[in-house]
This record gives sequence, C-alpha cells and structure tokens, in this order.
Amino acid sequence: MKYKPLLTLFLLGFVLFVAVALVVVNKYRQRVEEKKERELQELKDVLVPLRFREVERSGGIIKAEFYFYSYLEDDIDKSFMADVLEKEQPLNSLTIELKGNELFIDCLRFIEKQGGVFKHDVNWVFPYRVFTDSIPPDDGVLIYDAYDSDGFPNIYSAFNLDVKQRASEIFSQIKQYGDISPNSELRKVISGNAVHDMSNNILRFQVGRWYDLIVHIKKGGVEYVAE
Repeated sequence: MKYKPLLTLFLLGFVLFVAVALVVVNKYRQRVEEKKERELQELKDVLVPLRFREVERSGGIIKAEFYFYSYLEDDIDKSFMADVLEKEQPLNSLTIELKGNELFIDCLRFIEKQGGVFKHDVNWVFPYRVFTDSIPPDDGVLIYDAYDSDGFPNIYSAFNLDVKQRASEIFSQIKQYGDISPNSELRKVISGNAVHDMSNNILRFQVGRWYDLIVHIKKGGVEYVAE
C-alpha cells in the first residue's frame, strides 16, 4: 500500500511529460507548416531563366546562343544584368542555326490564380521553342529539353521544394502542348508569348548583343531586356 502514492505520482508525472511532449511537437509542426506556407506566399518577384544572343546573321542563316539560368531576385536593376549573369553558372546552353532573317523565341505561360497556398497570382513561364520568319512555329526547335532534369524544369531550381513540385506538375503539361488538340482545356490555360525582332528595325535583335528574359512572377509580365 505504501507504494501506491509513489505509483500515482509516477503516473501523473508520466502523463504530464506526455502532455508537454505533445505540445512541443505540435508547436514545432505548426512552425514548420507556417514556414512552408510563408515561403510559398513570399515568392520573389523576378526570375531570369534565359539569356541569349545572335552570334551571326548572314546569307539567310541565323546562328544564336541560348543560356539557361535560375536566377531569382526581389527586384532587378536591368543595367547590371550582364555582370550578374556572368557570375552565375548557367544550367545549360544551346547553339542553334536556323534558316531565316528574323528570330522568334516562344515561351509558354500559365497564370495560376491566387488561392490555396498562393496569396497572389503566379506567372509560370517556360522557354519553349525557337523559330524564324522562314520556319513556322510547328517546325521550330524545341528548347525546353535543355533545362529538363528528369521531369523537373531546372529554371525553377532556386525555389523551395513545394514550389518545385508545383513547377514539375505544370512542366509536365507544358511538354504536352504541341501534341494536344487546339480545343483542349490545356490550350485554354496555357498561352504562347513569342518575342521576335521586327523587320522595321525598331526592336531588331542586334548581332552580338545579349538579351535577358525577365519573368515577373507576381505581376505577370514577361519582357526581353537588352544588355
């Protein structure tokens, strides 16, 4: 009988220990979830996935170089982009020769509306193919393979794990774009964004000059900036 109070104290202590442990574990789990949600909600504003230049344009042939990056920033000073990307190691590069006199670079865009873990719209952009005034889009050169790593688009490697998973899901649809019906639901949510040099020379790409693809993740814009 004399051990009964001790047993009661032990049981009370054990219950108290378990309760405290559960509280600690729950708070830790809550902090992890809050951190994960905060990272998803606080996507940085600017992504630079592509840098390119025309190396040569003569005799009806365009030779161009393409370098792929995953450079992420809250904001960007465009006048310093050349120095920034010179310090960044490219994910991969391509050199392409195409028949033509005007170069077109087609990106596919998917705007994900706010909701769930995202408190703002997310502008997903994927460099997709290159074509010219002599080569129609359907016969152009696909370039997304240059940053495809077993189904993951490496241009989004600067993001956290949860965003990467979402990027992979969208990328799997992007790669089906050329093989689906024009009337499919996928065609309705993914749009092309072809940027090219104009024949009137107002926006003509200059041979030897670098151009950066700037993707505004939150604002939804896409632009090519000359260095």
